Amino acid sequence: MKFYNRKKELNFLDEIKLRKNDNIFVVIYGRRRIGKTTLVREAFGNERSVFYYFVEVLNQNNLLEKISLSFSKAVFKDWFDLFIEIFERFEYVIFDEFQNFYKVSPTILYSLQKAWDEVKFRNYNTKLIVLGSYVGLMKKIFYDNKMPLFGRKDYLMNIQEFSLNESIKMLMEFGYSPEEAFEIYSIVGGIPNYLLFFKDRKSLKDLIFDLFLSDYAPLKNEGENILVLEFGSEHRSYFSILEAIAGTPKTVSEISDVSKVEKTSLPRFLKELEEEYKIVKAEEPLLSQKKRMKKYKIDDFFFDFYFTFIRKNLSTIEFAPEKALEIIWKMLPQYFGLKFEQVCSRFLMEKPELLGFVPERIGKTWGKIPGEKNKSFDIDLVAYDSENIVFGECKWTNKKVGIEEYNKLVIRSSYVKNEGRKKKYIIFSKSGFEKELLKIKDLLLLTPEDMIKQFEA
Repeated sequence: MKFYNRKKELNFLDEIKLRKNDNIFVVIYGRRRIGKTTLVREAFGNERSVFYYFVEVLNQNNLLEKISLSFSKAVFKDWFDLFIEIFERFEYVIFDEFQNFYKVSPTILYSLQKAWDEVKFRNYNTKLIVLGSYVGLMKKIFYDNKMPLFGRKDYLMNIQEFSLNESIKMLMEFGYSPEEAFEIYSIVGGIPNYLLFFKDRKSLKDLIFDLFLSDYAPLKNEGENILVLEFGSEHRSYFSILEAIAGTPKTVSEISDVSKVEKTSLPRFLKELEEEYKIVKAEEPLLSQKKRMKKYKIDDFFFDFYFTFIRKNLSTIEFAPEKALEIIWKMLPQYFGLKFEQVCSRFLMEKPELLGFVPERIGKTWGKIPGEKNKSFDIDLVAYDSENIVFGECKWTNKKVGIEEYNKLVIRSSYVKNEGRKKKYIIFSKSGFEKELLKIKDLLLLTPEDMIKQFEA
């Protein structure tokens, strides 16, 4: 199978391999399906002295025996002796799902710490690479100063999803049109293993049914399976919060009302979802003078789709999957419209030169219309530096955008205090633009095709 992207990560691991006489401890972590195992397979697949082991959650003695027999005829009775033998025999030692050692028994990590300290004392040339999927637990293992491996790592690699550019390029290679590629990205984001499910081109409706709704759909229970393991015993509270946020950003009060989680308890859960698990993102209106206007959204596109459409319709999916498909299909245009705002924001983060300046901030804004009671406004996209500001509109509809949308954007922008910055405007549209918009100065117009051309430029 073709290996996609990850040039920066491969270059780094190639540099590690060049340091033949050094002992190096590398931690690679990131959410499940992000491609960590594929990365190390690509990087170390041709090396001769490699020990790779996928750590399962087993009885401690059973795990010790299985690892022993994977490279030796003898069964070790002690974890320290096992690790020392592996480090002495192999130049590259790779433990996948490393956090499972902690789940089996935290004492294993103490043995590993002593063995690694001995490796450094004996000056072996071992390269220890550990991979972990459960972000919260991996951070605890290596960042908590009470843990035995605190301070032992040399390098930490946080593997991120593919960029918008890389994801769209990959989907276009599979034969999808620009519009189809952006819609698929809105469902699964830049997670490599999910993108590969779309390799055999079909209609989007068929793909959603096959991947999420059919009897043996591979992604039907994916969201729940990943997060139950990640969240542990408190997963029900987390799930209630994610279901409440799914689809449209919400305030703490709105989340509490929908999820039935006490408002006083929410800050802890939301902080963990944002900072530890990187699933949720807090958003405040840019350039707003008012405080306490923060909203939360699910920033992971796959989990947003899962909690918006799959988890909420599980009963229908189980007993009438065709009916569930029609329910989802009817709601998708509105969903794609909301996700397109985030897609456009990500596009500008990757192609800021298009604006003619490098923005300090990119986001959106909203608030009350000055002088009007009970009337509010929102602007899909705002990007600015100290001298320039861009206001944007993002439209994922089957209708061309005309002058009326531009005029509304100009009016809404007047509600924002921009402190004398030079104004520009940008409009993204799935279906293109009316001719009258093409003549307007300081207005950028982009279709999905134009966005792809910018990536290729």
